[in-house]
Amino acid sequence: MNSFEELCKGPFPAFAGNDKNPNALELTPLPTPVEFASDMDNPVAFDASTEVALDCPDASAVEWLQKHFSEWYGADAPKVAAASVALQLKDNEEAYSVRADFDGVRIAARSIAGVRWAAYSLRQLAIAKRGTLNTSGRILPMLYISDAPQLAFRAVHLCWFPETRPEQIERAVRLAALCKFNYAIIEPWGTYKSKKHPWHNWSDASLTGDEVRRLVAIGKDLGITLIPQINCYGHASSARSCSVKHVTLDFHPEYEPLFEPGGWNWCLSNPETQRVLREMIAEMYEDFGRPPYFHLGCDEAQPPTCPEGRKVPYVKLVAEHITNLAAFVKSLGAQSMIWHDMLLERDDPRWNGFVRCGSKDTAELVDMLPKDVIICDWQYSYGNKTEVREYWPTIEYFSNKGFPVAGCPWMNYNTMRPMADFINKVGGFGFIETTWHYLKGDDWVNMYRYGSSAAWGSEVKKLPFFDTVFANALRYVGHDMKVSDYHDTGHLTHQVSPIISNNLWIAFFVFFCELNICI
Repeated sequence: MNSFEELCKGPFPAFAGNDKNPNALELTPLPTPVEFASDMDNPVAFDASTEVALDCPDASAVEWLQKHFSEWYGADAPKVAAASVALQLKDNEEAYSVRADFDGVRIAARSIAGVRWAAYSLRQLAIAKRGTLNTSGRILPMLYISDAPQLAFRAVHLCWFPETRPEQIERAVRLAALCKFNYAIIEPWGTYKSKKHPWHNWSDASLTGDEVRRLVAIGKDLGITLIPQINCYGHASSARSCSVKHVTLDFHPEYEPLFEPGGWNWCLSNPETQRVLREMIAEMYEDFGRPPYFHLGCDEAQPPTCPEGRKVPYVKLVAEHITNLAAFVKSLGAQSMIWHDMLLERDDPRWNGFVRCGSKDTAELVDMLPKDVIICDWQYSYGNKTEVREYWPTIEYFSNKGFPVAGCPWMNYNTMRPMADFINKVGGFGFIETTWHYLKGDDWVNMYRYGSSAAWGSEVKKLPFFDTVFANALRYVGHDMKVSDYHDTGHLTHQVSPIISNNLWIAFFVFFCELNICI
């Protein structure tokens, strides 16, 4: 038995094989449990001479894989054939196994989802043949992978601001699929162009029905389902509070009765609010292809100040509002999701150190809302990116109350894997990596890298200082999109920020000089 056969017997190291090149690009997320062996010193052909044997009960899998190999590799694409292969699969609907050696390339999967994950793993690992001017086929490391995710629901949350270009969202969705996220929540900030209520979007809104349907079709093909979000309680301005902009009231004051004075909340005592929100929900739901979930927002709201809203007990007003919308979403064929923070009293000592924005009244909502509403528990460690935490009492609290609960980190990287493990332990619903307005640079890399690995159930390895993680992945995404604009490459729109003036750079220079720091 050769050394590779011995290696494939396990136990499997996280990334075994070429010890002479420990800084080699990694596969993200790493397969888990870590049954991944590779040896790039003995490359395997992955080109037109290669026949990939695929064992999958879904009859459409061969066609899907051949189509994408052809799109990715052109005339050098491997051929795909249905065959029975002797590869072990984990007990998971998304499980897949891959083996590449001198006998060829073999893939086994329980579903087309597993076939996609296998294809994305191979795409990240395959490199162009060496020693030529132009690419003429690819090679793989000799490898064995047996893989399956820890959590079934693995989402990334993406915000579409007026400043966001459609290409940015498409790149984010495609990269998320390559990282094996299977859902993407799209939150428009006044950018969804409603035909029913055009006053509820900025005049240059770019998220049209046609654009939504185009992105939904791309996601469906890649194995990632797009979920719409509309803020149905707080955040009614569809703008960040620090901007004091309002998507409706700045241009259409005639709709003032739909909002609380100041505009941050929808007016829950106005029956027209329910009607308008239902019509927009139905419109978005159809444009998004009738997905299985719909996010209603409901975070960071304020107490009512309008005279009608103050006549009714606040918690009763909110409970009826959310319950009625959740029932409407259910009648459409979907399950509602809401953020968690208004369901926890900010002064309750049990939640010290955790995100909680509710009052004593709104904390009662936890016993008044339908139990099939998915609670999205966003815990951000209050900006502490180094915090390590093993126990998540808020997730446990909502789970014990009978709700499906998803853990939602942001940039608190060290807590992501423990959070995902805890969700799995308590039988939670899933994992949502939030990104907000930080979908750029190292933040984008780390949110995707740590978030996808945590949801999948694998570790993140420390990278060298000058790492190029996602370099190839982003290029593949760009190739698939056929991008030709400088701004649609790399992690950043600009290499040198046009915002930082020369005077600011001079101020930085003087500051460091005063500290006797050489720059």
